[in-house]
Amino acid sequence: MSPNTGSTIRGDINTVVEEAAQADKFFIGAQVLPPLPQDLKSGTYPKLTKTEGALLKPGSTVRAPKGSYGEIDRTWTTDTYDTVDRGLAEVMDVTEIKDTARFFDMESITAKLVLRAVMLDHEIRVAALINNASTFAATAAAVAYTQALIATINFPLDVIDAIERVADNGEEANTIIMSINVFNRVRQSTLLQNFIRGNRPSDSTLNVTPSAVQQAFAENGITQVLVGRARYDSAKKGQAFASAKVWGDTYFWVGRVASGDFFNGGAGRTIVWNAEGGLWVTETMPLPERRSIKVVVRQNTTEKIVNAAAGTQVTTSFS
Repeated sequence: MSPNTGSTIRGDINTVVEEAAQADKFFIGAQVLPPLPQDLKSGTYPKLTKTEGALLKPGSTVRAPKGSYGEIDRTWTTDTYDTVDRGLAEVMDVTEIKDTARFFDMESITAKLVLRAVMLDHEIRVAALINNASTFAATAAAVAYTQALIATINFPLDVIDAIERVADNGEEANTIIMSINVFNRVRQSTLLQNFIRGNRPSDSTLNVTPSAVQQAFAENGITQVLVGRARYDSAKKGQAFASAKVWGDTYFWVGRVASGDFFNGGAGRTIVWNAEGGLWVTETMPLPERRSIKVVVRQNTTEKIVNAAAGTQVTTSFS
């Protein structure tokens, strides 16, 4: 064990970075699996399931005089987590920092760009967990989400049915998550347009936004609609840029998102080890032998689905 004496956590840079990230509407990963700080890097926690915990079992009994009520016997199980140290570094030459100072602050700009890459990796991991049909049961859409079927795509029915499937698990859905492609397809669909218009069927200027979709399903418990728009460069290093979308079009997700303690419910969390400084940590490290400064953005986290019953997927057959 040895101390990292050459590293300085840069709160000033981190403030700039977080503001930039907040303004970047492409990333939804930290909203989908909200951060949950923990004091331990690895841990075990109790878990109550519907079967072992008899969470939805009726069973009250009539008590005879001097008799006893019926008793229920619950058991609980455990689950575990283990955070992982991840990060990315970029080295800046001191002469370049000085030369570019008349145009921009190289340290701040570099920190923003490195953070973007780390956030992008987090987004990719979250999307892979949410759009996993082996974790969240998938049900086929009533009508395939193709452009040719734009008049009959029944997004309202698919969402309402998904909300009820989540309710069948004893959970209350509050979130819809979909890719930008799926959103752009359903916002054009005749049945969703009519569903949102309600008693204004002649309103031809209706603009279907995520907020409008949320409002349309508010009575069903939906409080947010998250649209994944993040892209990444799928090309190998040195090859021409190739844009790829993080959030796929095969499914959209309906379920419960919650923050705070696991007992608040919700499908999952991004578990953050407190001792490492937070969800995103920015540091600078002097490299005097190279006349350079290294910017590091790191996190010690794990993305964890804690309750697969809190969500379901709809298979879109998108094309």
